[in-house]
Amino acid sequence: MNKLKFLGLAAAAMALSACGIIEEITSSDSDDWTFGQDLAFLKKYDPDCLILGQGESYIAVSPKWQGRVLTSTLEGEEGLSLGWYNRSLAAEKDKEEEYLNRFGGEDRLRIGPEGGDASLFFPAGTLFAAENWRPPRFLSLEPWTLVEKSATEARFEKSAEVENAKGVRFKMLVERQVSFIPRSDTSKILGIDLPEGVKTVAYQSINKVTNLGPDDWNAKFGMVNISVQSCFNANETTAVFIPYKPGDMSEFGDILSGEYFVASESQYVVEPNFIKFKVDAKRIEEIGVNAMRSKGIILTFNEKSNVLTVITYLRPASVKGYLPNTWRRNNPKGEGDAVSVYNNGPIAQGAFYAMPFYEISTHSPALALSKGKSQFHLQRTYHFSGSEYDLGKIAYALTGISMKQIRGEE
Repeated sequence: MNKLKFLGLAAAAMALSACGIIEEITSSDSDDWTFGQDLAFLKKYDPDCLILGQGESYIAVSPKWQGRVLTSTLEGEEGLSLGWYNRSLAAEKDKEEEYLNRFGGEDRLRIGPEGGDASLFFPAGTLFAAENWRPPRFLSLEPWTLVEKSATEARFEKSAEVENAKGVRFKMLVERQVSFIPRSDTSKILGIDLPEGVKTVAYQSINKVTNLGPDDWNAKFGMVNISVQSCFNANETTAVFIPYKPGDMSEFGDILSGEYFVASESQYVVEPNFIKFKVDAKRIEEIGVNAMRSKGIILTFNEKSNVLTVITYLRPASVKGYLPNTWRRNNPKGEGDAVSVYNNGPIAQGAFYAMPFYEISTHSPALALSKGKSQFHLQRTYHFSGSEYDLGKIAYALTGISMKQIRGEE
């Protein structure tokens, strides 16, 4: 492949619960776009988008859309565009006034909670209903300041003031650093040897929140959390795998969260050491895993594109209280999830096809920050493509899950 033509080029359907408002369409070719096609699209609608990387591995990062990693490639311009974002809304400027900027992206920041009595997404005194859902403007509509950039890294920041559903106001500085991870560093970080025939693209985001207000954030005053949400193309050949810690419910809690849409038994399987969740964009479903159960790693395998994706996040040294991720108001025990996976789908079966995406989210604990203090949430994303034998070696080395188990053959 030739060197990228658009170096320096500037780069969700959100659904109920962690994703916001569902978007339905009659058809979509989003999983067939090449990275080169996305570059041409972004050149027109986001000319300040940054392309970070080296060789044939690149990521598209947008200051206009809050420093999101919109998509990536591990085979240059001719390779598949691996992320999902709502191109139809990205191309329509008049949609911005609707306040629901649903562009998706492989790695985007959320400051929550989205649900619960202290939600940041519903004005005080309103019902938790779709027509009242309002993501904070600095997370949905407003561009972020690009503070620093290089060929492999970009740093953004945004000052913001938001009010939760209880009327508590939070003044904060939010910083976000997105870094491309070279192949050699991928091996070191994961502690594995990458087979020679495997292609890869990897990156990380460090998301930092600083309390700029006059009050300490605590259980009495109020707290927020940090989430990173990652949208990818869904199809019938794709599944997500969440390794979990086995153990008694009295010590570790339920294996799966009961707060979300009830997933049908045909969509998920709970094995002795992992959960398999089919993500096909055919029905609205979501599952979650709490901090006691999570191992800090999630796998997803797309058989159609032959891509294994690995997401890791930095877990706190000790388990702390987590805020709710769903729209439900009650969560008095601080038992929100550390990991959640959302499968998009049509509201009425047979009426429409839904936009074909799924979303993996990792969440920080509730942030109890004194005045002037900060906390961060780190997530890393790795895409691998190669023979099923080699991809199976990577998956097994990282999680103990074999390719036969991934394919449902044992």
